This record gives sequence, C-alpha cells and structure tokens, in this order.
Amino acid sequence: MSLKQTLYQKISTILSDRIVSGVYPLGTNLPTEANLCEEFKASHHTIRDALKLLIDKGLITRRPGAGTKVIAASEPTVFAHVAGDLRHLFSYPQNTLRQNIVHEHIVSDRILSQLLGCTIGTPWFKIGALRRLDGNSQALCWTDFYILPRYSDVVKHKAHFSTPVHEQIEELYGERVESATVKISLAKLEADMAKQLDVPSNSAALRIIRSYQNAQKNAFEITVSYHPEGRYDCELNFYRELRPR
Repeated sequence: MSLKQTLYQKISTILSDRIVSGVYPLGTNLPTEANLCEEFKASHHTIRDALKLLIDKGLITRRPGAGTKVIAASEPTVFAHVAGDLRHLFSYPQNTLRQNIVHEHIVSDRILSQLLGCTIGTPWFKIGALRRLDGNSQALCWTDFYILPRYSDVVKHKAHFSTPVHEQIEELYGERVESATVKISLAKLEADMAKQLDVPSNSAALRIIRSYQNAQKNAFEITVSYHPEGRYDCELNFYRELRPR
C-alpha cells in the first residue's frame, strides 16, 4: 500500500468519525476542499479520493455549487438479492413443461406496444403456451413469448418445451443476453386465456413481464406470463452485504 493510499484512507476515517460523532451534523456541509487540503496538508486529488470513500459509504453527497453535504450519520445497511443466473429470475420448478397452443407472426398494435414498451408496428413471432407441472393437468400459468421473427425456428429446438426460450435463442443463433428486466403487476384475464387456465373470465392474475436485451440494449425476447390466484409463489432471499453501498 502506498503512502498516498494510506493518507486518503486516514483522512476518510477521520471525517467519517466526525460525521458519526456529530461534529458535522446531518444536513450540514463539510469544510471546503481547499480547507481540507490545508488542514490535512494534502493535495486536492488526495482529498477527493477521501471524499469518494465517504460517498461510497452513503454518508455524503457532492454537487457542483452546493458543496459537500452530510446525508447520513451512519453507514446504511445494504441487503442484496443474488440470482445466480436467469433461471433464478422468478423461475419455475424444474419439473414444469410448456405446451404451445398458438404460434404466429404478428405486428404490435397500440395496446401491445404499450404492454411491451415497443413501437407500434414492431414485428414479433408470438408463442402462446400453457405451463404445467409434469403430470399435473392444472396449468400454472399462460405465457406469451414475443421474439424477433428471425428466431422463430426455436419451436423446432429439440428441448423446446423444457428449456427457457432465451437459452434456445442463444444456442441456435448466438444471441447473448446482456441484461434482463422484470415488471410485476396485476391484470384481469380475458375470456380465451381464462378458459385455457380453467378460471372465470376477468379473474385476477399476477402478470410478470420479462425482457431480455442484447449488448445493444435491444430486446430480442419479451415474455408476458399470467398466473391465476393461488398458482404462483415467489420467495426472495436477501443477504446482508459486507461492502458499503
């Protein structure tokens, strides 16, 4: 460890202790960068490194023209949810299988565009499928898969009904998932979908929208799943992070 690193860490510790002890109360500003340089006989670069550590701890914030403000008197506790891979992103039991009911080429209208967050007229290859536990006649959910038309041959994949579709696209076409988003909301089941799920029309359902993006931030697959009441449980485990936020 260099002398410079030792100095900025030492300065950061001193300033942190002053914040925790109330020398610099919550909502007040720290001394200016120039004043800190003079007090600690340090360069501007060293002071900035020390302040960055305090920012990373969630104790201060810095804005041009507004100074360095104390926003917390102690380091916030951070809890993290860790998903090992996309299979754990609101995943289903491994012994579930999909049953394709429809697959067709479509173009998004105004309502679908709002749901998927795409422009009106975007072409998609749509797969409508039921998901069941292996050997169980009752469907867990209905899922609409919207994938780019050039990937429509995923329906011919040897493990199409048991493997996540985004994994099939990666295997067959080399498309890579770089990021994924999940949106959760409540919805009413339309008559056709309710009939497939064996529930009354307009029944409440949990709607989960998953979007898979490539390196260019373009979505190449969007899935919309509808889970009738009582057919889906989600458990998230959070762990205390040792590192500061």
